[in-house]
Amino acid sequence: MKIGIFYRTDYINAATQVYENLKSHVEVVFFKDSSEKVFVENGIDVAISVGGDGTVLRALKKVRCPVIGIKAGRLGFFSGYLVNEIDRLIEDLRTWNFTEDRRWTLRIESEDNQYFAINDAVLQKDVDQKIADFVVSMKDGTFYYHADGIVVSTPTGSSAYSLALGGPIMLPNVEAFEITPIAPQFLATRSLVIPSSERINVNASDPVNLVVDGDIVERTKSICVRKCTKNIVLLRPKGYDFSTSIKEKIGYGKMFLKNGIE
Repeated sequence: MKIGIFYRTDYINAATQVYENLKSHVEVVFFKDSSEKVFVENGIDVAISVGGDGTVLRALKKVRCPVIGIKAGRLGFFSGYLVNEIDRLIEDLRTWNFTEDRRWTLRIESEDNQYFAINDAVLQKDVDQKIADFVVSMKDGTFYYHADGIVVSTPTGSSAYSLALGGPIMLPNVEAFEITPIAPQFLATRSLVIPSSERINVNASDPVNLVVDGDIVERTKSICVRKCTKNIVLLRPKGYDFSTSIKEKIGYGKMFLKNGIE
């Protein structure tokens, strides 16, 4: 079996530990900083990401094969293993004993460029820029927001920036987008959940930052967002389910017992 390893430089020691443990069991084709501008077309069966969710996001955009996340960061929604669980990972690789977690993505078109996002597309003003007007239009109507920005997320992204803004958590298999305003002037403004079949046009009153999965890619006044045909695949340990993940990561839905929390 051929694998590649991506890592975040902050966690080079953990990544080196993973590499040293794996190299005698599988062929490690590369060991790369996840920030490198590289796309691996083929040549590996699976990519391993050592770091946090941002490292996994970058790895998923650099390969066509499935990705396994090893948590060395904070939350680790995308990660199925801890650094001290390498023996379990080696055995799972040997027997290919995984749960396949397939997610759909967003396609974002600006005036001049195209991007795809796993979590979200964000139009957001600069700190020193005045509050902007946003017009969000789709087949079922038009919505107006006076806010610092607009987040359009996938179900995967619903537990990321959108959640921090007070948006709902969507299960990964839900076929819907989530639109969440950033610091809207009208406090009654809340997230909007719409079908993934919609084509969403977002227009701003002034040029603002387009942020794709946490990276500023350009300044623009207009984007079109729709469901992308590209899917990404995460490999999880057997027994994984989404409810376990959000209970462990953010405490949502945990059972309260008489003597404390489960």
